[in-house]
Amino acid sequence: MAVKVKDLPGPKGRPIVGNLFSLDLPQLHNSIEDWSEEFGDVFRLNLGIFDQLVITRPSMLQKIMKERPAGFARNSKMNQIIREGGVHGVFNVEGEEWKRHRPIVAKGLDVKHQKAFYPAIEPVLGRLYKKWTERADSGEPFYIQKDLLRFTVDVTSSLAFGYPMNTIEEQGGAIQDHMEKVFPMIFKRINMPVPWYKLYRTKDDKEFDVAVEEMNRLVDEFISAARKRLDENPELRENPPSVIEAIIVAAEEEDDISTEDVRGNLLTLLMAGEDTTAVTLNWMIYLLSQEPDVTESMRKEAKDVLGDKTWASAYEDNAKMRYIEGAAFESMRFKPVAPIMLFEANEDIELEEVFVKKGQRILTQHRFGSLKDENFSEASQFKPERWLREGKCPVHNTDAFSPFGGGARYCPGRNLAILEIRMVMSMLLKNFEVELITPYDSVNEKMAFTMMSSPYQVRLKKLWG
Repeated sequence: MAVKVKDLPGPKGRPIVGNLFSLDLPQLHNSIEDWSEEFGDVFRLNLGIFDQLVITRPSMLQKIMKERPAGFARNSKMNQIIREGGVHGVFNVEGEEWKRHRPIVAKGLDVKHQKAFYPAIEPVLGRLYKKWTERADSGEPFYIQKDLLRFTVDVTSSLAFGYPMNTIEEQGGAIQDHMEKVFPMIFKRINMPVPWYKLYRTKDDKEFDVAVEEMNRLVDEFISAARKRLDENPELRENPPSVIEAIIVAAEEEDDISTEDVRGNLLTLLMAGEDTTAVTLNWMIYLLSQEPDVTESMRKEAKDVLGDKTWASAYEDNAKMRYIEGAAFESMRFKPVAPIMLFEANEDIELEEVFVKKGQRILTQHRFGSLKDENFSEASQFKPERWLREGKCPVHNTDAFSPFGGGARYCPGRNLAILEIRMVMSMLLKNFEVELITPYDSVNEKMAFTMMSSPYQVRLKKLWG
C-alpha cells in the first residue's frame, strides 16, 4: 500500500510552524542534501500550514518531468510571483497556454537559427576577447562573472531580438544591472511565508520595481523596432530572422497571443538566457582551477580545432569541441544552476511508493543523485570523458542528470547554452591562463533562484606576446 506524505519521515520542526522559520534559504539545496542522507531520498518537510513533499530520487524526478504539463505544474505561488517580475512566457505558463507558446520560442532557438545568426553572435566573442586582453595587460584581479553576464546578454539580444546590444563595453546602467535584481527577489518572495511586500515596500522591493520597469521598457523598444522592420520588409514575415519577429508574426496570426504574451516570452529569453549560462560558465572556471590536467586537455582541443584562429569564428568549429562540452556537463553535474524545482500535482497519483494527492506541493532537488557512485562511476571525480562515447564509464545513469529539465518541457535554450559555453571556454583557454585569486574554499554556493557562487576574483595571463 502506498505511503501518504504525512507519514513520511523528515526533520523535526517546532510546534505549529514546523520547519518554516528555520530554513536557511540561500543554503536550502544543501540542507535538502543533508536531510536526504538522514531521511532518505523521499521525505516530508513540515512547513506549518502544509507538508512539502521533497524528492531527490532520480527515477521519481524523471517521472514528474515526463508527466508535465498534464500531471504536474509549476508551483502556483511561484508562477504568480514570476508574473509579478514581468515574465509570462514559455518558462512559467502551463497547460494549453504552454502548448501555444512553446513552438514559437523553440523555433527561434533551434540550431538552424543559431547557424544563420552566428555571424551576428561571433563579434560579441571578439569584444569579450578584447576586454580580457585588456584585463590581462593590466595584471589586475577582477570578478569574471560580470563579464560573463554581459557576454550572454549580448548574445541573447543578438539572437533573439536582432539587436546588437553591447553591454561588454558599456560602463554602468547596463541592462544586466537591472536583471540581477530580479531573480534574487523572485526567489525571496517565493519562500516568504507571508507576502509582506504587498503591505510594505522595502528599498529592495523598490529597486526590484525599477528593474522590472526598465526591463519592460527595453523589451517594448525591441518590439517597436521589430514591428518597424516587418512593416518595411514584408517578406520577413515568411521567414522571420529572429525570435522577436517570429513571435510578433504569430501574435498577429493568432487571436490568443497577446502583446503581454509577446513581452513575457522576450523577457523570459533575456533573463533566463543571460543568467543561467553565465552562472554555468562562472562555476566551470572556478572548478577548473583545481583541475590542471582537464584544463590542459581542454586547451589542447581548443588549439587543435581553432588552429591559427583566436576564437571560433566559424559556427562549425564549435561542434568539434566534444571534450569542452564534456567538461561543461561535469560542471553542471557538480554545480547545476537550478538544483531545486517546485511543482504541484494536478491530480491524485502514485509516485512509486508514495501516494500524492492533487494540489500537493513538491520540492525536487536534482543534484543529490548525480553525485552518487550508484549513478556515476567515481562520482566525486571531475571526469569530462564520462560524457564521451569512448569514455567507457561502467556506471552512467543519465536519469540522475537533468540540468535542462526533462520531458516535454525540456529547456528550449539548451543548444544555445552549449554553443556559448564552447565559444567562451575555447577562446579563454586558447589565449589565456586563469589564476584563481580568491581562496578556493572560501567560495560558497548561494541559492537566489539560480545557484550562484559568492564573488571570486581571477587574474588572466596571455599565452602569447
